Amino acid sequence: MTATGPAFNPARSAILRDILHETVAEARARPSRTRFAIGGLVGAAVLLAGGTAALALSGVLHFGSPERAPAPAPAPSVSSTPTPTPTPTPTPTSRPIAVQTTPIERHDVDELAASPWTLDLPGTGRQCEQHHVYDVADGLALVQLGAHVVGDGSPDCVDDLQHVSLSLVDTRRGTALWSREWTWHAQPVYDVDVIVLGTSGRVLVADHALGGGPHEVIDLATGQTLADFAGEKSDAILNAVAVPGDSGDIVMTTPHTIVRVDPRDMSAPRWSTSIPGKSASVYPIRSATTFVPVSIELNAPGPDGGPYGAARLDLQTGRLDPGLNVIRLIQGESTLAEVSQYDALGQPTELTGLDSSGEAVWTKRIPPAADVFAVRTLAGTGGADPHLAHATDLIAVVSASELTIFDAGSGEARWSAPASRCGLTAEYGRPVPLVDVVLDGAHDDLIVVHDGIKTCTFAASTGAPRPLPDVPSGTALLFGPANSYVASGWPSTTLTAYDRRSGTELWRATATGPGEWLFAGGYLVRLGADRLTGLG
Repeated sequence: MTATGPAFNPARSAILRDILHETVAEARARPSRTRFAIGGLVGAAVLLAGGTAALALSGVLHFGSPERAPAPAPAPSVSSTPTPTPTPTPTPTSRPIAVQTTPIERHDVDELAASPWTLDLPGTGRQCEQHHVYDVADGLALVQLGAHVVGDGSPDCVDDLQHVSLSLVDTRRGTALWSREWTWHAQPVYDVDVIVLGTSGRVLVADHALGGGPHEVIDLATGQTLADFAGEKSDAILNAVAVPGDSGDIVMTTPHTIVRVDPRDMSAPRWSTSIPGKSASVYPIRSATTFVPVSIELNAPGPDGGPYGAARLDLQTGRLDPGLNVIRLIQGESTLAEVSQYDALGQPTELTGLDSSGEAVWTKRIPPAADVFAVRTLAGTGGADPHLAHATDLIAVVSASELTIFDAGSGEARWSAPASRCGLTAEYGRPVPLVDVVLDGAHDDLIVVHDGIKTCTFAASTGAPRPLPDVPSGTALLFGPANSYVASGWPSTTLTAYDRRSGTELWRATATGPGEWLFAGGYLVRLGADRLTGLG
């Protein structure tokens, strides 16, 4: 099960995942979460709400004179087995709690709130405490604090005390609808997976190592435990992805098989497929497809001499078919494409459009010194990391001299335009520019972000140049529907809002301590230490 082009390599794949998920270099050191996203890779400093990593820069938010950051919360008591909180009592709410199936639009902050809301979440405040956020719906997000995972420097994580909390937060009003906590003993090596199970209204919470940490399926609306999770791991950690839709199933690898199963009842898998090799890994997919990508460690070197093969796994039957290396996929909202050929230097030369089952439907040549990127929107996706924006069904082929936009469904070029005015340069040891391409459909803008937070804008319908004002230099950039938000400075950080069309400065906010700015449930917030703060 090999594929044309570079062989799958877990180490290289991990680097690519890190580029997508790691925050700016000035952020506090912490290991990246093993989450995978497909499409144009975004440089560590190119941070767009809706397409990339968030602004991980600082902590407690201040409006006016700086105040001292609150002291870290004391370490919680622990036991040798997971100790969950009592059954949560949900905060009363009249709104339905469900994963939104349409894009989660961002809400701009044109003026800072006079009295912004703050919400203290259950955490330890340790430097190695992991922070993860998952969009649920407009004004709703899951916020995970923990586990403790030691990175490049975590002097307060030298013991085996572990703590994780998960809270469903109303990010418009600043209230926690419910919170859960787990404590146990384990070395600070593995994180905890939170997997939103499609639109089923259920969430899987599982210790990566399937050791003493949480291992249960909980109700999204109430946080209550629905069932224990008796999962397996094929190697050192759990490898499972949610099946899209309302089934609530997962696809999980075991030492010898890949199974599709309801995590509430692991004894009755829908199907089980033998692994044609030493081991396998499955990867999530966001496009409307009927399969998931799989990498397989082969029993013997493949035709290309490499130790790994690539396959696609049919979600309904469990059938394995060759091809579709996961690191080459370009995922759209309802479409999928694959970089199907590379040159001797590893640069893409051919792009192939795929149908929902992974079969080829069109093929295009890629010009020399160009790369391929998914065009993303200014909105989030229910059940997903808000740092990774909702995709369009457009593909951008970008070189230093030209930008071409393709319809991912038909493979037809919508337009090509000169890009020399953008000043695109090769970065990170690549011979071609590394960019992010964002569609602002409301203003007919297509924004190319490059070299940190520099932007170059085209008319989305024609490719004509759009001379929008450049924002001042900063450390990172967020996009709202009409505003741009620039972070600058470290460790104390200023977030400045600008009207994107006029360049007019709207407001500034200053924060101190480690943390990040991001859109969560469509609302601009700051997560610093164990406190979430609204801005609007």
